[in-house]
Amino acid sequence: MSAEHDAPVGARPLLAGAQERQRILELGLSVWAFSALAAAVEGGVLDELATPQTPAQISARTGTSEALVEAVLDVLVALDLVEVDGDSFVCTPGLSAYTSGPPQQFLRADLRATPLLAAELVARFRAGGAAAHGWHYSDPDLLQAWGMRSVEPVPIWAERLFPALDGLCAALDAPTASFLDVGTGVGRLAIAMCEQFPALHVVGLDPFDTALELARRNIAGAGLGDRIELRPGLVQQLADENRYDLAWVPVMFMPADVAAQGLHRVRAALRPGGWAVLGSMAADGTGLQPAVQRLIGLLFGSGKLFADHAAEMLRAAAYERIQVLPAAPGVPIRMIVGRRPASEST
Repeated sequence: MSAEHDAPVGARPLLAGAQERQRILELGLSVWAFSALAAAVEGGVLDELATPQTPAQISARTGTSEALVEAVLDVLVALDLVEVDGDSFVCTPGLSAYTSGPPQQFLRADLRATPLLAAELVARFRAGGAAAHGWHYSDPDLLQAWGMRSVEPVPIWAERLFPALDGLCAALDAPTASFLDVGTGVGRLAIAMCEQFPALHVVGLDPFDTALELARRNIAGAGLGDRIELRPGLVQQLADENRYDLAWVPVMFMPADVAAQGLHRVRAALRPGGWAVLGSMAADGTGLQPAVQRLIGLLFGSGKLFADHAAEMLRAAAYERIQVLPAAPGVPIRMIVGRRPASEST
């Protein structure tokens, strides 16, 4: 027999492709782990873990079998999201913030949106990749999940970002406060901004009828129909002048030429001294996270429109006080800010 056959099994060379196969297996385990967390959120298991609970107690309150609850909890323990306390399980201190309230709503939205977007990517390739790049999603569940996900920055903006932008907090609290929500989608960001700033009036702009119909329902349900105006349309065709104190411009959904044109129109629509906040998804660099973000940027329509490119577009459109804000941990979207000069006359 050859020396290879005589060697202990553990010492034999790996089969061709074995390392790659193992990596694919690990990716599959990540999908299952993600799904276990999503199941815990959707099934109310996470709600129970603010305090130590046994699988039997959680099963009795959620209606899920005790064995399945325990199996899901084992996965969450392996992820370091849940801790074992005797016969009971409890969230880690960091995850406990997500057991109720808005943080859990944001987490649920993320856990819903991600697999829906990923499944749509696979469907594009299965169909031959014929679908055009860009945001053309129409699944109501996906649109509502993404809309809820978009709300998460609002309290952070109000607490940290807006106070650092000259004059913005005072403008948003004034009776004339006005906000432009470009790509308003299902209107969740517009609603959250109105709830955060009681004097604020919003114009939500979006080109897609399905999203706008969902937005109308959400806004009516929030009782904010008198403060939020929805318009079908494109940002590069915006005709408003000197109207808004703040504009949200998610350039991650825009090809570079559209973003460049749109930022000129947004600048004209801002009041002198008004601010634009941009959101960019694509990221430079190596590694898995930047690569995935570039893929998402392409699917959403912006391609490799990095944050620095967005800042250059603001400069080309004669904004001032331009900053690319540091990336926040756990947040893939980069924020870029710029101001229409306050010295300009209207």
